[in-house]
Amino acid sequence: MNLRNLVPALALAAVTAAPAMAADAMPAVSFNGWVDTIFSYSADDSDDVPATAKDDSTGALGFTSAASIKANWKVTDALSAKINLWFDPDAAEVTMREAYFAWSINDTVTWSMGKYIDHLGWLSAEPTGLYTVNASLIGYTAAYGNDVLGTSIAVAPKGSPLSGSFHIVNGYFTGSDATNADLFAGRNSDERENTDLGFGLDVTYALPDDKGNINFELAYDMSSGQTGDYLGNAPNNGLGGDIFLVGLNATVKPVKPLMIGAEVQYLMTSEAETAAGAEVVGSDSDRLQFLLLANYAIEGASVPMSVTGMVQYITIDYGTAGSETENRLGVAAALLTNPLNSSNFGLNFEIGFFDSENEGGVLSTPGNVTDNNGFEISVEGLVTF
Repeated sequence: MNLRNLVPALALAAVTAAPAMAADAMPAVSFNGWVDTIFSYSADDSDDVPATAKDDSTGALGFTSAASIKANWKVTDALSAKINLWFDPDAAEVTMREAYFAWSINDTVTWSMGKYIDHLGWLSAEPTGLYTVNASLIGYTAAYGNDVLGTSIAVAPKGSPLSGSFHIVNGYFTGSDATNADLFAGRNSDERENTDLGFGLDVTYALPDDKGNINFELAYDMSSGQTGDYLGNAPNNGLGGDIFLVGLNATVKPVKPLMIGAEVQYLMTSEAETAAGAEVVGSDSDRLQFLLLANYAIEGASVPMSVTGMVQYITIDYGTAGSETENRLGVAAALLTNPLNSSNFGLNFEIGFFDSENEGGVLSTPGNVTDNNGFEISVEGLVTF
């Protein structure tokens, strides 16, 4: 499995296998995608709800499925484009995750514009880039931001271990920023100024001898129009607080069968404002999260396989009057296999444990502690083309 590329333009180049052509030739188009199916059993500390006929305290058993299809085309030697569509039974419509062009200005600089998966985080946004089966605590609770609409400049000098990209987008942490707004009617969110934008920076240093890389990332939103576990909680007719994220992650391959990934991120949200311009005391928050993962390929097995262990921890301090804190812990172990000896089919197994605790504030009764823990067992069939 491969981690996602950090720069959209580089990700596009990696999957476009079209030959070079003259500018007036017909564009060469290629397609790729995946189908991800999972069967899971999960259980936690949920109590039975007397008002319902079912036993809400029992575990849940069931299937999920999702798919993606991507179209990549090379218009000229310098210009490419990509569309990435997701199909999910939870959504009434097809979701467009990516739709952008990438123009290679020269051998070093690439300019991209459109909608794309942002540069934040070590974990992949797609199942083909994960070393575990299920969505993680860190990557899928919005601290990795959202898909973005904007533009980027990527710089990757040949022969240099350093590469990077700079991004200007509608915003990272408000979902509506990744949808098309009628600019004459104002931005989609009423809780941020019409001209507010988001800014991002991504810098990667490649370790010698293909032993991995170290990545630094930054994102800043001038204001947030979305409420959530770490956001500005903007009041009606008010403005959300600005959001700042800084992160450092690394991928290290000390020996051939072993890959180690690690990540730390800090995210800060300032206080929101009321319609009158007064600060909303207690609406700020600070979030710190960690990830450590190790994947080991089992050599010599008749069926290609690897084992993965992952630990994640999140702690959030809210500025509420109750001095609320929230802590989340996730531990997972997975076995990834290719039973048909094909890299296009994976049959994967995982068991994961989680524990979350809220103390005081708005997420639990002030002065009380709420705790929930549980586990999930999953079997995944992942097919790519």
